[in-house]
Amino acid sequence: MVRYALALLLLLFASAFLLTRSAPRAAAPSVGEGKFWGVELWLFPKADPGARWRFSAREVDYDAKRRLARVEGLAEGARFKDGKKDLLLEAEAVAIDRYDNLTAPQAVITLPQECWKLYLTGEKNEPVRIDQNRGFFAPEFVLEGPGVRVEGKGFRSDFALENASWRAGKEEWRTGENHACPN
Repeated sequence: MVRYALALLLLLFASAFLLTRSAPRAAAPSVGEGKFWGVELWLFPKADPGARWRFSAREVDYDAKRRLARVEGLAEGARFKDGKKDLLLEAEAVAIDRYDNLTAPQAVITLPQECWKLYLTGEKNEPVRIDQNRGFFAPEFVLEGPGVRVEGKGFRSDFALENASWRAGKEEWRTGENHACPN
């Protein structure tokens, strides 16, 4: 009789153990990680609270571990400062890091109000950088505007192109052209 009671007690404990043990679960995907197609993306840089960036792209690939978004097939890139569109960005691909800074192999920046066009070119180990605190950095550049063309190396500037610097440059001033800006 004691044997049967012990066997029954052992069976109850084993049943209780099996019933309370949780079943193995599949790993949940990381929130916000993956590929997205046909995307409109807004970026609100913490370093520049008055600025907003809007991107329309074919594809965005977000790596949550590295906190890096790769924007491919950029159809439109624009920066708004205090509600006004102050620059346009053209690039085939852009990476956005955890600090909202942008990098690209090359980029074309248009400042529509000033009629400036800035062609930025990176190098293999040094891409074009758009730092939300400081502005533009590029190994090589060409800047065109009404009556002027400047090219050089080691370009850096704020977003308004008011504090631009470079080295090994060449400046070309054109006279006799219509320098009116349509904006």
